[in-house]
Amino acid sequence: MKKIAWGILGCARIAERALIPALRAAANAELTGIAARDERRAREWAERFGIPRAHEDYAALLADPGIDAVYIPLPNHLHAEWAIRAAKAGKHVLCEKPLALTEDEARTMFRAAEESGVLLMEAFMYRFHPQFERTLSVVRSGEIGDVLTFRSAFTFLFASGCEDYRWYPQMGGGALYDVGCYPVNAARTVFGGEPISVFARARLHPERGIDLATGLLVEFSGGRQALLDCAFDTPFQSWLEIVGTKGRIALPRAFSAKHFDVPIDIFKDDATDTILVPASNQYVRMVEHFGESILRGTPLRYAAEDAFGNARVIDAAFRSLRGGRPVQLGSADEI
Repeated sequence: MKKIAWGILGCARIAERALIPALRAAANAELTGIAARDERRAREWAERFGIPRAHEDYAALLADPGIDAVYIPLPNHLHAEWAIRAAKAGKHVLCEKPLALTEDEARTMFRAAEESGVLLMEAFMYRFHPQFERTLSVVRSGEIGDVLTFRSAFTFLFASGCEDYRWYPQMGGGALYDVGCYPVNAARTVFGGEPISVFARARLHPERGIDLATGLLVEFSGGRQALLDCAFDTPFQSWLEIVGTKGRIALPRAFSAKHFDVPIDIFKDDATDTILVPASNQYVRMVEHFGESILRGTPLRYAAEDAFGNARVIDAAFRSLRGGRPVQLGSADEI
């Protein structure tokens, strides 16, 4: 099997914990290069993880003709710049979520990818896990009836003393960008369409100004609603619930199911049916899907319009926070 030669821009924690192991395990991937702001650190990582080439900086990696695709785990405010530069260098791009800080940025990124003839995808790994794929299948089958309500929370306690980019507004910090984007994405996927309004309220850090916690009420057509929570100041949660006219589905580990078997609980009347989904590395599945699309020229399962929709909801949430009112999507007018 032909393999995609991958490079990584940045020595991020998510690369160390998830993407480097995934790129090693994926059948159609080969981790070839890594770059960092500090060349010495890139060399340390290359030696530590057995990566053949360490580059002096990001630009040098993009200039490497032996690299086919890059993974970008940089701080959020750098995603657009380096995804565009990678696309112009002829590299396919798998970019960490959130893909961009605004919908306009996301559109500029995809325009660059299209003009260069390369693929660009936002790295929402959870949707490649069999757990989520099976859940969507149950929903689409009509087993729980028409879906009316979606609830989800993704939260964790994040140490406020650290100098992580998540604590800086100018770097795309805050809970909504970091973990809130997951429930937003899942709600849109389950409902199979885009919302019509967004109302957001937040708990702000008194000094940093980022949202420590944000709650969203997202309205879809037909009176359907999504109630979404994200936070840096409450204990770990990673669940979703889908409520239909005939039953409901609950995933207790919706976004973090890599290392163990996970249940899909289906509630109808007084009965509970639990589907136990075996452990599966969702990062490997994501990398292999992306690589297959490159090698075979097949469409990505989630591409431009999906990324635009997620960014549009987050844009509206920040507008709602500033204005204190719901925001109608599709126009500059508030409800």
